[in-house]
Amino acid sequence: MKVNYPEIRNVYGIKIKTFEPECRIKGYILALHGFCGDMESSVINQLAERMTSHGLAVAAFNFPGHGTSEADEYFSLYNCRKDMSEVINYANKKYGFESPDAVFATSFGGYVTLQNMNDIPAETKIILRAPAVNMQRSFGKFINNMAVFRKNGQQIMGFERKLTVPYSFYTELENNYILEHDFQRSMLIIHGDRDDIVLPEDMKIFCQNNPFATLEVIKGADHRFKGNDYLKQIIDIAEKYIINV
Repeated sequence: MKVNYPEIRNVYGIKIKTFEPECRIKGYILALHGFCGDMESSVINQLAERMTSHGLAVAAFNFPGHGTSEADEYFSLYNCRKDMSEVINYANKKYGFESPDAVFATSFGGYVTLQNMNDIPAETKIILRAPAVNMQRSFGKFINNMAVFRKNGQQIMGFERKLTVPYSFYTELENNYILEHDFQRSMLIIHGDRDDIVLPEDMKIFCQNNPFATLEVIKGADHRFKGNDYLKQIIDIAEKYIINV
């Protein structure tokens, strides 16, 4: 497997990571990380190891202000959606395909994918790992005090990598509520029954309103799917859906 770190230069740089098989590339998968995560996530790396064994490349990227991105001031839902589209255009040209074989997205990345669903060709398979179907509520768990957040207009969030999140981002989430929207699209959703960020009751509402969605529940798993080979289970499920093995 070959790993490269290209970059799209526009108003700001979009940091990309590509995983490519040693053999001829048969297609590619776009991978999106979650809020305050990055393209170096363990699930993306494990996905890439598995998919490159089938001759598929994987392209991942950092949302503004995440990971190695130096575009903190550009973080917004609008720019995350735009970057997703730009990376797809870049990968289509790089690999010579009209669309990705699949989109694999985690949490906030799943929310961004759903927001962009009308622009994703019907033949592209959608795999969402703990997608933030009620992103406004999930994001609220990161807010220390809503009144202070609103008054200050921003809050520093994140783990090792800190990001200053503007209050305008929360407003974007309010204006882009999708929990009860029917996307009329086949998709695979992988969710842990102990997820305390994307609540099981929200996932139930979303799936009730999206009859073409297939829900795979991993018992005992929380939002991060840490321990008990949960990540391997995710990759096994995704592989079966993408490759039809």
